[in-house]
Amino acid sequence: MTTPRSSATDPGTRLVAPLVARDFWHLARALTDGVCMRALIPPGLVEVSGAEAAAAKFSSWFGDAEELDLVRSGSDTVADRLHVFYQLRVKKPGDVSKIVEQHLLCEYDDDRVTALDLVCSGFRPDEAEALTAAASAQTDERGKGVSS
Repeated sequence: MTTPRSSATDPGTRLVAPLVARDFWHLARALTDGVCMRALIPPGLVEVSGAEAAAAKFSSWFGDAEELDLVRSGSDTVADRLHVFYQLRVKKPGDVSKIVEQHLLCEYDDDRVTALDLVCSGFRPDEAEALTAAASAQTDERGKGVSS
C-alpha cells in the first residue's frame, strides 16, 4: 500500500507551487544542479542544463504575466518517473488571457528533479474569456438605441 504524500513532500507540488507564485528561485531549488530539461513546445524542441537555466526558461514563459492563475494540476508516479501536469490561465501585458497546459515526466531523487521532459500546448485562446467578451458585445449592441 502506498502512503499518500502531503503537499509539503509531494515533488509535483514542489514544482507547481513556485511556478504559479512566479518564485523561480524556489523552482530552481526543486531541481538538481545538473538537471537536464527537454521541452517540446511550439515552435520546437528546447534543451537546457542546470537548475538556474531551467528556472530561467520557465521565467521566460510566465515571468512577465500580469495574471497567472492555476486552473488545475496534479501529479502521480508512472513506474520510476513523476508525472506532473498543470493548466494555467495566463494574461500577458496588452494581450487577452490564454490557456497553457504542460505535462512533465520527471526523474527525481530525494524529492529533487534530476531530469525533466516537458510537452506544452502553447498559449491557446481562452474560450471562457472569448464567450464573456462576445456576451458583453451583444449586451452593448442591445443597449444602443434611439434616445428620447
